[in-house]
Amino acid sequence: MKPITDVAKGVRSTRDFKSLPDRVAQIQQKLLQARTMRQENMKSVSKSGDQFLGQIRTLRQQVIEMFDRLEKITILEIDSHKSSLETQINADVDKMADVTENLQKLLDEIKDEGKSDAESYIGFNKCDAMISTAQELVDKVTSKDDYAITFQPYKGITDYLSSLVTLGDVNVVGDKNPLPDSDHVFRVDSSQQHNVRVAGDAEVCDISGACALPSGEYLLADYTNCKLKLLSPDFRFKTSFDVPKYPRDVCCTGEHEAAVTVDHDGRHEILLVRVQAGKMVKTRTITVQHSCTGLAHHGGQLYVTTNTALHVYDLKSGKDRLLYSDQTGEDTVARCAVSRDGSRIYITNYTHHQLVTLNKDGTKLSTLNHPDLLYPWAIHVSSLGHVFISCYVLGTVVQVVGQDVSTLAGKKDGVGEPRALYFNNSSNTLVVFQLDNDNILELKLK
Repeated sequence: MKPITDVAKGVRSTRDFKSLPDRVAQIQQKLLQARTMRQENMKSVSKSGDQFLGQIRTLRQQVIEMFDRLEKITILEIDSHKSSLETQINADVDKMADVTENLQKLLDEIKDEGKSDAESYIGFNKCDAMISTAQELVDKVTSKDDYAITFQPYKGITDYLSSLVTLGDVNVVGDKNPLPDSDHVFRVDSSQQHNVRVAGDAEVCDISGACALPSGEYLLADYTNCKLKLLSPDFRFKTSFDVPKYPRDVCCTGEHEAAVTVDHDGRHEILLVRVQAGKMVKTRTITVQHSCTGLAHHGGQLYVTTNTALHVYDLKSGKDRLLYSDQTGEDTVARCAVSRDGSRIYITNYTHHQLVTLNKDGTKLSTLNHPDLLYPWAIHVSSLGHVFISCYVLGTVVQVVGQDVSTLAGKKDGVGEPRALYFNNSSNTLVVFQLDNDNILELKLK
């Protein structure tokens, strides 16, 4: 056979040509092995998925059993109190019935015409003493409030459940586009602006605080216009709610509830607002004895910054405790955020250009200083652990990863004077709310 030396496309010799079938057979064998491996992988993925469904059902059953146990104990406690109160009330009723009957008997004896004057006089004194006893009994019963049993469910149960996104961390191993972990450093892919000025706004908007409800709707605290504004997940205006001067920050406290701090000229309040079916209604006002600016929520606890201290309020009991204080400047405790599990509390120190991290007991874990962390103000921690901070004076938004700070966005991306931040995990979107700006900035990250 004539050597095929002039044949193009890589066939250089008769030897190469003759080895081609073997090479094809080898690669076919490798393809078969790889295909078999992938088929086995598909079976294992399906099997593991079924196992996880079993774990979820087991978890559900455990929760139901725990709830049943708590329900039984609570009902037994209610029944115990009810039985005790019934006994006390019946004792009072029986006592009053006895006194009534005895008074009538004494009166009947006094009226008996066959009684002597001495006997009548003795009867009169007994009756008079019995009347005094009866009056004391009446005074004792009527001076007390009616007995009652009250029941106040622990809000922390529903608050905690509503704060969860899933029942656990779901991650894909081996995927080239997995969910970003807490160490992932984002960069801006694209940006878009949305106007939030509405009819009735007398001033340019100043969105000083923002949060998202479990429904995906956004709640904005408009400082200059003294309003809470409700936006749809795609930033369309739905409704607004007038609040006193001046709303400083807002956070979600439940499926249909949010809290907003109001602080101005001696007025220091936290308003609880119910948000449902596109409407907002104030349900409660908590008056505090200190400034209240920044706000965060976790597990039924409100974390309130005063510019120099961090207080924690229990929404159920109303108890207040000082968790952390720094009196070395005017804005050493500017804003705060809490990690998903509540183990870490993050504080921006505007005065000293720091990020302070505390544990849940208020013990300082770390203090971060960095050249790019100048005048830090708003802070947001995503449910996956990403930490975003606005550097108000510099006009930048940064991401903190460990002890490093990465500038995420600046003036070239449309950032002006960022006042509040919110990161949407499902779409990898960071929303930036700014001072004296009718537009909010939506940054798509990757």
